[in-house]
Amino acid sequence: MPWVAVVLLVALAFAGMQTASADQTLTRTLSVQLSTGDSLVVQSNRESIEQVFVQGNFSATNMTRPAHYPVSDYEIQAFNPGSFELRFIFNYPTEYQINLLTRSSNPSSPGNSTTYYLSGGSFELDVSAIFNARLNAPPIAVPSLSPWDSFLQWIGKFGEAFPLWVKGLYLALGLQFFVVGGLWIARESKRKESAGQRFDLGDKAYLWLDVVYKFLVVSFSAIIAIMGGELLLLFVLRFMFLASLDLLSLWDLFVVGFAAGAIIIVYLIRFGLEKVFDLKPVEDE
Repeated sequence: MPWVAVVLLVALAFAGMQTASADQTLTRTLSVQLSTGDSLVVQSNRESIEQVFVQGNFSATNMTRPAHYPVSDYEIQAFNPGSFELRFIFNYPTEYQINLLTRSSNPSSPGNSTTYYLSGGSFELDVSAIFNARLNAPPIAVPSLSPWDSFLQWIGKFGEAFPLWVKGLYLALGLQFFVVGGLWIARESKRKESAGQRFDLGDKAYLWLDVVYKFLVVSFSAIIAIMGGELLLLFVLRFMFLASLDLLSLWDLFVVGFAAGAIIIVYLIRFGLEKVFDLKPVEDE
C-alpha cells in the first residue's frame, strides 16, 4: 500500500539522520583570558589527544612538543601579549575526561578549570587564548638556557626523531661491538707486543674508528632489512592473499638517511687517516 511505503521511507530517513548525527564529531568552542607568563593546560585521563593545531606568535612561547601522538596532556605558556587559536582533536573508544585549566605564574592568583566528560568517541575543542599584558607588574623575563642546557635539550629533541625500535637496535649492536671490538683490540695489542712492537695512540684511535665504521654498516644493513622485510610482507599479504594487515609502519626516511650519512662521514675520516697519516696498524689477511 502507498502509506506503507511512506512509513518505510520516513523510518529510513530518520535512521539515516540518526546515523549521520552519531558519526558527526562533537565540537565545543571556548575563549580564555590569561596574563603573560600564565599557562594554558589541557589534560585527559586517557591518551586521547590525537591532533593539536596552534596558530599564533611563537617568538616567546613555551609549548609541549611530543614526539608521538596520542598524548594525555598539552601545555602552552606565552610571555608576550597576543592571541592564540588552538584546536584539539580527541578520540578514545571508551569513556574519558578532559580538563582545561589556566595556571597562573602569580601564586596568589587562582586558576580556572573546565572539565568535559565523554562516554567515548571523537571530540573537538577549539580554544581562543588571549594573553594580556600583566598590569602593575615588572615584565616577565623569558627563561634563558645555558649553552650546556641548550645542548642537552637539542640532544633530547634529536633523539625523539628516532623510533624506539631503532634506539634499541643501536643500543644492542653498540654494546656488542664495544665489547667485541675492545677484546679484538686488546688481542691485537698483545700480538704486536709479542713481536716487539706496540700500538701508539693514533693506531688505537684508528682501530676504534674501524670498529665504529663496522658497527654503523651492520646497523644500517639491519635497519634496511627490517624495513624492507615489513614492506615485502605487506606486499605479499595484500597482492597475493588479498589480506590487509594493520601494522605499525617501520619505514622512516630520516633514519635511513641518518644511518647512511653517518657511514659516509666515518668512512671518509677513516680513509683520510689511512692515506694521510699512513694508519693501518692491522693488515687485512
